[in-house]
Amino acid sequence: MKKMKRIEIAQYIALGATCLTVLGFVLSGIFGGRIPMTMMGYGVMAGIVSYFFGGFGTAVRMAGKIAKWGWLIVPFPYDIVTGMVSFFISIMVFIGLPIIPIRKAYKEQMMDVEVVE
Repeated sequence: MKKMKRIEIAQYIALGATCLTVLGFVLSGIFGGRIPMTMMGYGVMAGIVSYFFGGFGTAVRMAGKIAKWGWLIVPFPYDIVTGMVSFFISIMVFIGLPIIPIRKAYKEQMMDVEVVE
């Protein structure tokens, strides 16, 4: 139950972080300047904080699955580099948009709680 509460808090933080990151990205495209970049910075920092509350393992597992597809599609000499690059790009996307893996971790935890009860 304690873990469920932590992931729920992480979900709220991740939602705010995702909103800040996306809004800062959109405003930087329209206006430019320091305020949108600061919003994106705060969004990334809040996303990292949300991973401390829960969901980091889910993000790594999701990035690993994405890297596996990049690794399988490309022929041998390039597949190692493609796998590593796709893994790191997906981690960067998950840092900017933390609601995706945090929400998945929340749903997985809900399924575990329903199975136990």
